[in-house]
Amino acid sequence: MSLNTNSVPLIAGDFYLETFHKLCGELNGTYLKEVYQRLAQNFEWITPIEKAAEDYATYQAYIISDNAYNVVWVDTGFSKMTGYEAHEIIGKKPNALLHGPQTKQEDRDVFRKKLKSGSPFTAQITNHRKNGEAYVCEVKIVPLFNASKEITHFLALEKEVA
Repeated sequence: MSLNTNSVPLIAGDFYLETFHKLCGELNGTYLKEVYQRLAQNFEWITPIEKAAEDYATYQAYIISDNAYNVVWVDTGFSKMTGYEAHEIIGKKPNALLHGPQTKQEDRDVFRKKLKSGSPFTAQITNHRKNGEAYVCEVKIVPLFNASKEITHFLALEKEVA
């Protein structure tokens, strides 16, 4: 019997990763409510999903970041819209990957100012997919507060508009 050196043996981690990716694939906008409630319990958010994202069904992608703007969760809609898989953005700031040559500085400044205000807002910005293609995105940002009324996270709902 000859050994095929072009293949690698399966290990337990392969089955774990396959299951993990399948689970992540199921955690899309359809399950936003369930994911949100689980995270809300973990981070002690007082903002109910109905207030945070009453119109979530009209958006294509969902992102949750911490108060330093580092992504902690994205749904599969984000991957479909941008071409970035969850593992490529988790722990990073969205602007580091999504802003590019066609992203206007004044739009970036508006986002920064509105994020610091601590109030929900909706704005449009030109983002770039992983392949470099530019697209206009409507982003609704909702700050998420804990019982001490401190912003711990942000929920971003996104849809392509042009």
